[in-house]
Amino acid sequence: MPRLYYTPIALALTTLFSVPSIAAETQNTQDDIIISASRVETKRIESGSSITVLDQQYIKDNQARTVAELLRDVPGVSVASNGGLGQTTSVFIRGANSGETLVIIDGIEVNDLSTPGGSYDFAYLMADDIERIEVLKGSQSALWGSDAMGGVINIITKKGKAGFHPTASVETGAHNYHKENINLSGAQGNSHYSLSASNLQTDGISAKNGEFDDPDDDGYKNQNISLKAGHQFTDIFTVDTVLRYSDAETEYDSFSSDANSTNQQRQAKLNTNFNLLDNQWKSHLSVAFSDSEREAFSGNTSESQYEWQKIKTELQSDYYFDTVNEYTQRVTFFAEHENDKYETTSAEYKMDTSSVVLGYGADWQKIVFVNAAIRGDFNNKFDDTSTYHIDVSAWVSDGTRLHASHGTGVKNPTFYQLYGYYGNTSLVSEESLSWDAGVEYNFADSDAYIDLTYFDSRYSDMIDTNYDSSTGVYAYYNIDEATSRGVELTGKVKVTNKLRVNTGYTYMETDNGEGDELVRRPKHSASINANYKYTSNLSANIGARYIGERDNSDYDDVRLDNYTVVNIGAAYQVQKHITLSARIENALDKDYEEVSGYNTDPLTAYIGISFK
Repeated sequence: MPRLYYTPIALALTTLFSVPSIAAETQNTQDDIIISASRVETKRIESGSSITVLDQQYIKDNQARTVAELLRDVPGVSVASNGGLGQTTSVFIRGANSGETLVIIDGIEVNDLSTPGGSYDFAYLMADDIERIEVLKGSQSALWGSDAMGGVINIITKKGKAGFHPTASVETGAHNYHKENINLSGAQGNSHYSLSASNLQTDGISAKNGEFDDPDDDGYKNQNISLKAGHQFTDIFTVDTVLRYSDAETEYDSFSSDANSTNQQRQAKLNTNFNLLDNQWKSHLSVAFSDSEREAFSGNTSESQYEWQKIKTELQSDYYFDTVNEYTQRVTFFAEHENDKYETTSAEYKMDTSSVVLGYGADWQKIVFVNAAIRGDFNNKFDDTSTYHIDVSAWVSDGTRLHASHGTGVKNPTFYQLYGYYGNTSLVSEESLSWDAGVEYNFADSDAYIDLTYFDSRYSDMIDTNYDSSTGVYAYYNIDEATSRGVELTGKVKVTNKLRVNTGYTYMETDNGEGDELVRRPKHSASINANYKYTSNLSANIGARYIGERDNSDYDDVRLDNYTVVNIGAAYQVQKHITLSARIENALDKDYEEVSGYNTDPLTAYIGISFK
């Protein structure tokens, strides 16, 4: 009998190579709209960059609590959590460090500048009210600046639609888990709005295992509130705004049995849009604010406190030339200014950055698409840098599309890496050069495609920690070079009107410059996710995910075992306004680790009810 962890790969390959029997469907995957690849709205197939789009239906079918749960199934993406729900969760794209992935929510950059690597902790981001997730892979600094050296995760929340649409949901499960969400959204005339609030609480599981285990449960709670609204004042002028606030508290295992941390996050953005010359010239001016306050406690005593703040002003202008001989061109210019501040109980640090970008896009007969960008960054702490990006997408037949991209990236050292406990003020900026090329086949008259992509990324001066024998302490330093290369296989298939299947497989080789793998980046990973609609009211979802062996840390020789996790769920619409849902996480009760010494959730059941 074949071993269980081969199952996702086998299912993925079986699905992909049985696709010719797919029933005719309206072609939807080609209409996936993305923003992250060129900073203007375009279709996924019109970009040569490698992009995965998780749409609203996929998110709904999976009944995911957090965005991290959804990202675990994206080819080329690795996720590692230090325990159960609410514990530190890192995301790696194609071997890049977690701090080298830029995370954007409704146009607001949310990477936490107070963390050592400047990464975003996905433990706190709930999946409620999310409309679309774009995962853009490869060096993207030309468009998005520092932090986008490895890729971009762009998250768009739901926008109010015509009428009034109140919704509410309640979910409960093991470990005294419960989650409540309410949303009031709508649109009338030229205005739209969406107001959401959610609460999640759980007693959790013990985060650590082994000799350092503190066997008490480590609880977690998270409250969020957000507002997304806008108004079109004239045919050429609109204003929209986003406000978000979250307040989370997490218990964790430490030398103190009462250790816990708090995290408060605030984001706001005001955006003005001008559409001139019959939408031939589009511009927007925006101001975005984001900050976070983190504090760690031992009992009632505060042990550490960190705060960061980012204010970003942006002007972007896109001009679309008249089509000549079925040849269309676009020129984009944007300028940004960013103020960053990092504060501890004993010090405060600031950095200012100004950037200018020139972008270009063209298509010929909707067959060949080209996008390019060049960027200059100027800040008051590091050398000025320039980055570039180019991608090409071309249809070579009715169903076959070739795509390729090439770009450079940069990542400035964080305040913590410069001035923290292991700080090194001699650090220089990290740099990357990446390229990928692939072939995608779209099945005629079907909502289905498969894609095979090869990628190659090289990182120079990547920042890591090392033991300094002269001082007897660990310190940050620049690695000469690290590499990551491999193959991604992606399939999105609507087998029939009732069955939808998403599959993915990644083979990735990494090297930290010393012949060792980059930590927590598996060589093999695969997933398959299927949703079947038995009737118009009843649907079921099953997902299986395989993660191969990988190194745990630079500081030990631990090799993490491979594992397969299976999740199942179902939803039943009782009547027009009420839906019941149920799901089982880790249905085979697999005992596994994403980080050595930290537990993961056992078999756990949840039930919920939603109203609309």
